[in-house]
Amino acid sequence: MRIEITARSFDLSSSMKDYIEKRVNKLKRYFNRVMESHVILTMERFIYRSEITLHGNGFNLFAEAKAEDPYVAFDGAYSKMERQVRRLKEKVRKRKGRKAGFQAPEIETEEEAIEEYEES
Repeated sequence: MRIEITARSFDLSSSMKDYIEKRVNKLKRYFNRVMESHVILTMERFIYRSEITLHGNGFNLFAEAKAEDPYVAFDGAYSKMERQVRRLKEKVRKRKGRKAGFQAPEIETEEEAIEEYEES
């Protein structure tokens, strides 16, 4: 997975960069179809804004958060993104299990099936 980190209006420390890379790599553990991620950190009037965008095979996800601390802003956006990735994974898992156009018969027992057959 390719991770791109951009900091606007302030200098990004190496510890913050390592922290972001470590956390974003964990998203790959939840859903391995993630191909690219872009993290943008901006500062306006002493408020940090964090945006995370994930691109993958057939989906694009976006989350953002604001806080007075850059770590808190990133963690807020990360938790939102984590929820989105989990929902997407469950959605894909549920779709994979069903077959299109297949409906299970509504007959409960073998005796009812015999009765219906004899009536027709």
